[in-house]
Amino acid sequence: MTPIIWLALGVVLMALEILLPGFVIFWFGLSGVITALLAYTGIISSPEYLWFFFFASSLVFLSLWFAVLRKRFSKEKDERDPTLLDLRGKCTAQIEKSRPGEVELYEAYHGITKWKAESSEIIELGDDVLVLEASGIKLIVKKI
Repeated sequence: MTPIIWLALGVVLMALEILLPGFVIFWFGLSGVITALLAYTGIISSPEYLWFFFFASSLVFLSLWFAVLRKRFSKEKDERDPTLLDLRGKCTAQIEKSRPGEVELYEAYHGITKWKAESSEIIELGDDVLVLEASGIKLIVKKI
């Protein structure tokens, strides 16, 4: 295959990544572009070696993506909200280790004062609490 065909193959595979999610086909496209560069410069001229390089580099790129890069570039959201930290409130429904309860914050956050809450300790009705962290719509609290 000529360098132009390798380049076209690489570009088409990269473009297919737009239609097919998962960021897998892109690495085959990148390998195609690099293979085109190697064929153009004459570093590799044998068609068998070009195909071998294409598949080997694709596997290397895929392995690198799944082992290292995907974790670094993923957009997983951290649901903890730091703006709720250190707020104080009162327990309005008993909180146990295995059963969430409810707290009422002394200061409203986005107009909300009553929140579901969890704790690693038992917190009785009326006890003052401190917010340690927020996970989604639940607060993690401790007794003051």
